[in-house]
Amino acid sequence: MKMKKRSIWIYLVITLLILLYGFITIKNLTTTAYGKVDSLFGIASKIDDYINPQVFKDTSIYEIRKVLHKKTIKFTLKPSPFVTTKNIDIKTESNEIPVKIYFPSSESNLPIIIYSHGGSWVSGNVDDYDNIARKLSKYTKAIVVSVNYRLAPEDPFPAAINDVYNILQWVYENCKNINGDPSRISVAGDSAGGNISTVVSQMARDKGGPKITSQVLIYPSTNIYELNTNSWEYFGKEFNLTQENFNKFLSLYVPNKEQRKSSYASPLLSDNLKDLPNTLIITAEFDPLRDEGEAYGEKLRKSGVKVIITRYKGVTHGFVSMDSITFKADKALKEISTFLIEQFNNKKEST
Repeated sequence: MKMKKRSIWIYLVITLLILLYGFITIKNLTTTAYGKVDSLFGIASKIDDYINPQVFKDTSIYEIRKVLHKKTIKFTLKPSPFVTTKNIDIKTESNEIPVKIYFPSSESNLPIIIYSHGGSWVSGNVDDYDNIARKLSKYTKAIVVSVNYRLAPEDPFPAAINDVYNILQWVYENCKNINGDPSRISVAGDSAGGNISTVVSQMARDKGGPKITSQVLIYPSTNIYELNTNSWEYFGKEFNLTQENFNKFLSLYVPNKEQRKSSYASPLLSDNLKDLPNTLIITAEFDPLRDEGEAYGEKLRKSGVKVIITRYKGVTHGFVSMDSITFKADKALKEISTFLIEQFNNKKEST
């Protein structure tokens, strides 16, 4: 009897120690000096960073793209069913630009979203961000034109921006052919794509191009000349977008550092942010790009632009692509869709 009680006590103590060890491990994986990362998100991303460390200092562009591709799709669920998609190549004066177009229905006169994917200007394609485009089209009942813009270092700044701007012009001129409404065109993008989207908005204003209804910037890069914000200091080493790697990407995208001061490279440094479209900016609490994204929003607001800035707590850069480990991915996409629907409806009522 005594032996049985002793065995039970030993079992309970071992179980308690295992639980305590698990609690401490989880706490270490999800706690930082600047706050707490969401539990499942923190554990999954931290373990992945530990197993697959990313240091690109002396890595070829082909290997960089291979690693970033795996990183982008690792925590993405299988694409949701969709009505119709179409891959086409858009001819311009200088090159052909592949796009993937998502049609939520066969209706005509639908609003249009031009989407620019992330990937730090050196990686990514429309297939990597397929799920985001599908959901945006489904939730907003809008056509999404996802752009396979040119990448650095083969095609450095401003090739990617020119590609997306050319697609904006093509969409405006060919709206009826794809059942779209030329008076309701918005731009959206994440990370590097957020940078490209807001620069394209500036270009459209500066060049007298197509009128953009609104813009959605998901954790955008807005100042590539100086990585000197608090969020770069806090999170530029610990999480999935490190300052060392980002500097590597910038050296490929804009090799001439003085060019990075351009408002078309660093929109936060622009002297003129007036007359830009209504804007939604999504940031992540533990993202090195957080502060510059929010600073850009505040500067837009001071320039008279209507701006909404939403910071998602407990997550890091890239969380909108990570719907398998955080419900906040879909929460952000639904917020984006609600914003876009409102902008499209307001535009429709005013015409």
